[in-house]
Amino acid sequence: MKIRNKIIALMISLIAMPTFALAKDGPYIGAKAGKINIDFKSIEGINLGQIYADEYNALDLHAGYNIGNSFIEAGYIKSSDESKSLGSITVGGITVSGSTNVEFDGWRIGAGHNFKINDQISIKPFINYYDLKIDETLTITVTGSTTFRGSASASGSDNMVDAGLGLDYKINENSKIGLSYSQTIDELKNTDKLQIYSLSFNHRF
Repeated sequence: MKIRNKIIALMISLIAMPTFALAKDGPYIGAKAGKINIDFKSIEGINLGQIYADEYNALDLHAGYNIGNSFIEAGYIKSSDESKSLGSITVGGITVSGSTNVEFDGWRIGAGHNFKINDQISIKPFINYYDLKIDETLTITVTGSTTFRGSASASGSDNMVDAGLGLDYKINENSKIGLSYSQTIDELKNTDKLQIYSLSFNHRF
């Protein structure tokens, strides 16, 4: 609860920072393509990075509102479905192999502040809170004279917080593209760190 209160306070402070406005107040929409890298924990001597894929592509669709140089936004994020081979064992002519698949999607809310470098370039610190649904599938394949394949699925929810820095380039008065990097400050369960590299496009009304 304490960290969530601190996050809310930080979001409010980013929105409330006073500077000369870079853009008119108003709504905008955008899309963000990201590359997500996950560092997993080791549980009882087993590195979970050897069980689950640690790189994902993600698409983030969002809508926001400019308030002076600050902004608030809400978005939906969906990752790619990534697999990880667990290897195989052969005994007496029978081969057993396995793999895992993981994907996730969910919602985020965020806030940030734009600092003007020149007429076209600005930098923006930001923070996001994510509420995610995570789906996992374990597949076992047994190959001998015939092939048998079985799978088990599980899903759950988790949340995380990341903070980062973006660089925006203004195409015209209404549109801009940007690059950003963020890292978790409140991690998903069984992870040490999650990093997101993103390319975005925003259009305001």
